[in-house]
Amino acid sequence: GGAALSYSIFDRFTFGGGGGAGEGNDDGGSSGGRGGGAVLIRANAFQCTGVIRAAGLAAAPSPGSDGAGGGGAGGAVLLRSTDVLDCREVEAPGGRGGDVATSDHVLGPGGGGAGGRVLLQGQGLVFKLNVSAGSAGLSAFPGADSHGATPSVPDAGPVLDGGPSTGTLQVLNVPYQLPGTPVLTAPAAGEMATTTRPRFEGTADTNGPVVHIVVDGREVGATVPASDGRFVMTPVASLQPGGHEVVVWAETFGVASTASTLVRFTSPQVVLADGGVVGMAVLVVPRNGDTTGPTPLFAGTATNGITVGVVIDDGPDKIVPVDLLGRFGFQVPDSEPLSVGVHKVTVHAHNETGDDGPYSDVVGFEVVVAGADGGTGTDAGPADPAVPMMVVPAQDATVEPTVTFVGVALPDTAIRLELDGVALVTVTADAQGVFRHEVARAAALGTGAHRVVAQVVTAEGEAGLRSPEVGFQVRGPTDLDVGCGCGAAPAGMLGVWVLVGLAILARRRARG
Repeated sequence: GGAALSYSIFDRFTFGGGGGAGEGNDDGGSSGGRGGGAVLIRANAFQCTGVIRAAGLAAAPSPGSDGAGGGGAGGAVLLRSTDVLDCREVEAPGGRGGDVATSDHVLGPGGGGAGGRVLLQGQGLVFKLNVSAGSAGLSAFPGADSHGATPSVPDAGPVLDGGPSTGTLQVLNVPYQLPGTPVLTAPAAGEMATTTRPRFEGTADTNGPVVHIVVDGREVGATVPASDGRFVMTPVASLQPGGHEVVVWAETFGVASTASTLVRFTSPQVVLADGGVVGMAVLVVPRNGDTTGPTPLFAGTATNGITVGVVIDDGPDKIVPVDLLGRFGFQVPDSEPLSVGVHKVTVHAHNETGDDGPYSDVVGFEVVVAGADGGTGTDAGPADPAVPMMVVPAQDATVEPTVTFVGVALPDTAIRLELDGVALVTVTADAQGVFRHEVARAAALGTGAHRVVAQVVTAEGEAGLRSPEVGFQVRGPTDLDVGCGCGAAPAGMLGVWVLVGLAILARRRARG
């Protein structure tokens, strides 16, 4: 059997599906009837004395001991006139299902085809319209009646010319014409907008068109003008800082106007309450081309942002806070796992009022699940996520005397750092499983070789699992005016969080 197609006749039309062939095992059945096809005519005027028809054809009866085919669906008739539309008869009915002649045993006759679609626009009169569904075929087996599909109303029995399989009629007693070209009055050409969500204003026809607003080649919204023809629309999403181009166009009953004159304007930078500019957020994890589990962590850094919006597959913002170190993270919850396959993500920072800062580059990644795509699930390695791991410094790295130790462990785990065999400090891993400790200038490390170990401290205060020992070198002298051992420049911080993010990702995949 077929399935109904739902669409607007103003946007598209179909030719009517052909009926399905009947059941067969010895070539004794019949084929389905052909679909009705389509008639599309646009003219200054219509004066019709005959019938304009796009009817589905009936299926032939079954000549042997197999089932009969179904009737073809009605097609589409679209007649649009700029003046008079005077047609005597327009039809797009469905075809009748095929009969089964054998009376030896029960075989299925064909179902009736659904009615088609008719759109008439103009000034005039059509005396007869028909978009009825076809009736089902009949079986010759005694008492079998009809077993073919028949248009019906639920719980009300068969209805030959009604029910959900009847086609649709759309009659517009207005002339077919292009809507007038709308005029954009705001923003003005060359204007510097005061917000990243500027109001678009203008005038259009008063006969009910829809006005579409297109910025930089992408539609940002649509609106219906008021009774005086004026329209106003504020986009939901903020525009990027910088120059933009906007045009508007109108649509009435599926007919588009010409585009308005192009207007160039500038969107401002997004600023904080203290005057600082919201910079582009940087996504550190995942990297482009990475594979993740169905609940990946998205983490990175943001310059001068209050919150960050994480946008997965063009969905709504997942808004998360930015901490004092400029870090953000969003963990996809277990209750909303991503589907297996390719996805994309981008991020952007906000100011206090929620205005969007610049969007980051799109990052593509793939969600894999062991067994779901033929994978073995062993590519994450044998690492035990309960064992802490040092990320900074790396083995044999050379760092500043005020190095920042960074590592990963299970979230909310107490971690004791041992430096050269002596307890240095106890810290707690955050909700993302990251722990860190910055060596103060007063306690700057001496020049030369050192080693560091991270060890779990249990709730009872006992020593737990230990990380592998990491050996590193401290460059001298110790009185240099330096900052974080991972590099004070943004690029240095970015490198650290790439390493941390990858470590977290690997451990999450190992746990999965």
